[in-house]
Amino acid sequence: MQRQKLIIIAEDEPDAAELLEFRLQRSGFRTIVASDGLTALNEVFERKPDLLILDLMLPQMHGFEVCRLLKTSPVTHHIPILLLTALATPEDNLRGFGRGTDDYMTKPFEMSELVARVYALLRRGTAPAESSTSP
Repeated sequence: MQRQKLIIIAEDEPDAAELLEFRLQRSGFRTIVASDGLTALNEVFERKPDLLILDLMLPQMHGFEVCRLLKTSPVTHHIPILLLTALATPEDNLRGFGRGTDDYMTKPFEMSELVARVYALLRRGTAPAESSTSP
């Protein structure tokens, strides 16, 4: 039996976080919610999730910085990141991809589309850093 995939949700709005958590759990995922950027960063390093859903406008540390730090670390660079944000300009989108995000969705969004993107990102998944260094 395959283990449940773990998704960390970095979202500071409690209602939005609860809705995301509910829907993802109903879709068969385990979830952890982090309400600020620093907590999200620490949770990813500690738990090595299968995916991070990352809001940009977070307390403690902006989502762009969280994304940059995770994508430049050999320990976490392989973890897919889906940016989910109200920042909707083309410049924001390009900035997100420039920091290494794997996908970008703007709020408001269709929950069914978000879940479909989660499945797509997990299918594309990259091998963990440890296995890419073994012979």
